[in-house]
Amino acid sequence: MLSRVLLTPTTIRLVHSLICSSSRSFMDLKVLLSSLNDFASLSLAESWDNVGLLVEPSPPHTVNTLFLTNDLTEEVMEEALQKKSDLILSYHPPIFRPLTHITWKTWKERLVIRALENRVGIYSPHTAYDAAPQGVNSWLAKGLGVCTSRPIHPSKAANYPTGGTHRVEFSVNSTQHLDKVISAVKEIANISITSFSTRTDDEEQTRISLNCSQEALLQVMAFLSQNRQFYQKTEILLLEKSLQSESWPCVLVLGAPCCRG
Repeated sequence: MLSRVLLTPTTIRLVHSLICSSSRSFMDLKVLLSSLNDFASLSLAESWDNVGLLVEPSPPHTVNTLFLTNDLTEEVMEEALQKKSDLILSYHPPIFRPLTHITWKTWKERLVIRALENRVGIYSPHTAYDAAPQGVNSWLAKGLGVCTSRPIHPSKAANYPTGGTHRVEFSVNSTQHLDKVISAVKEIANISITSFSTRTDDEEQTRISLNCSQEALLQVMAFLSQNRQFYQKTEILLLEKSLQSESWPCVLVLGAPCCRG
């Protein structure tokens, strides 16, 4: 499945949310990648997958012609070059396992060489497009007619339900320690603090909950590690939320009303 797409206002609808004025027919590569990610976030891809920009020409790089293919073979690469493509969007990633060298020995290495020699980028969405709302999985399911489906596992949203990426929780059992901890933690940027009283083994304690960024998490743990009592009672939670999508990896049961459960 091959297709050549000129990034002009008449065809830009093929790539959702790409915005191109009538006065130009090209886009900066970074802007185009941002728009592709808005259409289907790479965070939706499976953890084992190799998605995103696989080959990048030296910047700046503008894209006038986007070449679409299901699988990037050497024959497809030659056609893309004949069409003067600036970026190839290959559904399946042509590079999956790490390449330890780039020579003329294997066809995948030759693809990389040809792309770089001709300043052509290579981008693969693969399972990100599978799991995207109204994505490949949803499209395939609709083709099977009447059915029911249930997710094998839900995709995670690209953003977080609250500020920060992690939550750190620990207990403090004295007012003196509490004041010291709160004062120290407030010096760390990108943290929100909540506290509440608890009772454990007939002892009043204060439970501290911190929502923090990845960078702030390192500073918080460096501080808590200085006090064995705090450190032993510390829990770290990764903040994620399930994405409501009809395109999760799913199991289909044919012959029943189609619904998502």
